[in-house]
Amino acid sequence: MAENNVAQLERISQQLTRRFRHLEDLMSQAWLEHELLRGDLRDLFKVYYRWLGEEGIEHERH
Repeated sequence: MAENNVAQLERISQQLTRRFRHLEDLMSQAWLEHELLRGDLRDLFKVYYRWLGEEGIEHERH
């Protein structure tokens, strides 16, 4: 009986390890996407504000 419990604990421990590693991979991918998105938004606003200036439209930058 004790061997069965130990085997079950080992299996659950391995499963948790796999899931945490998978979660770390997903978080790394999400962080990368977040940084790419921030860069794209920064570029978008830079071009947008330049366009507004060229058109002579008043605007506030935040």
